[in-house]
Amino acid sequence: METKDIIIIGGGAAGLMASCAAAHVLKKRGSVLVLEGNAKLGRKLLATGNGHCNLTNLNVSPAHYHGDVTAIQDLLHEYTPEAICAVFREMGLVTKPDSEGRVYPQNQQAAAVLSALRWDAEKYGVSFSEEHTVSKIEKVKNGFTLICTDGTQLFTKQCILTCGGAASPRHSCGEGYTLAKQLGHTVTKLYPSLTQLTVRAKQWKTLSGTRAPANAVLLADGKPVYKESGEVQFTDTGISGICVFGLSVYAGEFYALGTIRNKKYVSLAVQLDFLPDMAYQDVLDYLLEMTKLYPARAAGDLLSGLLNMRLGYMLVGAAGIAQSEPAVKIKAQQLKKLASLLKGWRLDITGTKDFSAAQVTAGGVPLTELDPHTMASKKAPGLYLAGEMLNIHGDCGGYNLHFAWASGITAGKSAAYRCLKEEKR
Repeated sequence: METKDIIIIGGGAAGLMASCAAAHVLKKRGSVLVLEGNAKLGRKLLATGNGHCNLTNLNVSPAHYHGDVTAIQDLLHEYTPEAICAVFREMGLVTKPDSEGRVYPQNQQAAAVLSALRWDAEKYGVSFSEEHTVSKIEKVKNGFTLICTDGTQLFTKQCILTCGGAASPRHSCGEGYTLAKQLGHTVTKLYPSLTQLTVRAKQWKTLSGTRAPANAVLLADGKPVYKESGEVQFTDTGISGICVFGLSVYAGEFYALGTIRNKKYVSLAVQLDFLPDMAYQDVLDYLLEMTKLYPARAAGDLLSGLLNMRLGYMLVGAAGIAQSEPAVKIKAQQLKKLASLLKGWRLDITGTKDFSAAQVTAGGVPLTELDPHTMASKKAPGLYLAGEMLNIHGDCGGYNLHFAWASGITAGKSAAYRCLKEEKR
């Protein structure tokens, strides 16, 4: 049976960073192996940020996280965005923030992030084994025995679980929850986050593929509970886009638990303001002006100078106005309804997309079962957990990767120091 000082199960963001951190501490005085179930390391990392890899965000704070947030406050304080960028700079990767605080590699390539991590790990002696899925883990004297699906058996003194979550199953093997349970841990209810919302609307199919900037407000029982702004993308089943992903954090909680921020609600809707820089009266005045300037223009073209034309046609129809109706014949009440739709089109939400379309997993192993200062398990000495499989998920914009880096560094260092301490005994 092959023996290692540290085995990391999962070669994603948290696992790769944990391997680098552990190897830096050990300085080749111990063996570190990363087991990855997929054919290639970092598959989900390569897809992050549409291949650009949003590493972190300059606005990182507990306010951008959900789940066992109290437990990670010290971790976020220690590993600031600047600290994470410094870690990557030491690997040779230059980073650059955009105007909204999202930090990317200078060359905008996720592949460069993966290469930097792998080169740094290999420099300090880390070995990698792809297409090795662990099916069973058992705590034994002085360590753990691991059994892979191909029959391979391994022994390790310290084990780090960084298997990822249930989201994006084409990128993540997701065996971590089963392994954690085998070692005595529990797992909270899991549900998709940072995903599309499905909605109920008669004219929906005509908008598929359309994009429009908007302010988006999530309404719970008719009351605003969260708002975002940005580009809304219309799909054949609902709405997508970064601002919609922000709403999905709370919508996901509602459909999984029936609550938002621990408060019970019955129904959800989203309200879209397509003209946030114009007041309702300004919009109405514009519509009145257009009907006077172009009395013969078809009503369907009334909004062509204001917003996406396909969206304009749909909203004109939703206001009860015939597309071919001459502008001069549009009634004042119809113009008021159209102005109201432009400033607050309300759509009933029917749900969120499933894990296959989600960027991250909400829920996971509770941090109450770990020491958050070391990421060490309270259930099995020598076990550490990091990354998405924990009950922490962040907003869209680099917050989830930031937690993966921070928790991975902490777990890797802690496991390595424990190895060195045991050597001295």
